[in-house]
Amino acid sequence: MYQTQQVDSFAAWSRLISQAFVPLESEQVASGHFSASLAVNMLDDIGLMRIASKPHAVLRTDALAAAGDGAYFKVSLQVTGHGMLIQDGREVTLAPGELAIYDTQRPYSLVFDAPAKVMVVMIPQDNFRLTRAEVAQITATKLDAAHPLTGTVAPLLSHLGEHLPHWDNYGGAALAHNAVDLLGTAMSSILGSTVQGSARERQRRGILQFIERHLADPRLNAHFVAEANFMSVRTLHALFADQPRTVAAHIAALRMQRAAELLIDPLLATVPVQSIGARVGFTDASGFSRAFTRAHRISPTAYRREHLTVS
Repeated sequence: MYQTQQVDSFAAWSRLISQAFVPLESEQVASGHFSASLAVNMLDDIGLMRIASKPHAVLRTDALAAAGDGAYFKVSLQVTGHGMLIQDGREVTLAPGELAIYDTQRPYSLVFDAPAKVMVVMIPQDNFRLTRAEVAQITATKLDAAHPLTGTVAPLLSHLGEHLPHWDNYGGAALAHNAVDLLGTAMSSILGSTVQGSARERQRRGILQFIERHLADPRLNAHFVAEANFMSVRTLHALFADQPRTVAAHIAALRMQRAAELLIDPLLATVPVQSIGARVGFTDASGFSRAFTRAHRISPTAYRREHLTVS
């Protein structure tokens, strides 16, 4: 749901960003009157934030990070001005068109020493293709304007930010998930051979791709996945032992994510909810409704009604 707020004092800005993101400390780095604006649209569990502010700094301190709240990765695209990101012993200055990732569960600092505009994507860590250990290798490392993928990622994020109020009615959730997938590809490219060379990671990616291709199959479970990929169930579970989700949890989460995307697709507005459930592997309407309601805290019918205006 889209929200926007303009503030005219630094104290108000400090409160606002701690509420909208994760708890943060902040500092005003220039004298004089302070003003800033924050526009937010939460699309499923992905946050899109557009920020315009005068000079300031934000800090996720050791104490705040240790509290464990807010397991997110944040990707920041510099739109205007410059920003400096510090995390994991690295420091990078972002110019317009450049972006970088950071982890809210570890300390970081962001400094803007002049007026700036920034687009931020806030991604739940268990919904991102890279693990925390992998992201830790590339925090405060920029994807610069010369990188081949920047020309794809940056315009999409800019477009999402420019039209932030409209995505509730135009399939924004699907676009947000597509953007996160693209960001995963871009960030994997920074890792290079470190990620791509991992046989275990490649195997796990292949399993996840298999699951995504077979979401509509009611038989999809750990046994089905293991047999189709020529391994034992025990080996399959071991492959995901260090991941935030089990195989079953991955299947359930991907089904609910895909169902939410289908429910608010304008091209599927007249398709019955039961048929949407069948497209993600549910053979009965009540089972789909219960699962969707548990995952999204709202029934599929109400979710569609809230997010999609049917003409």
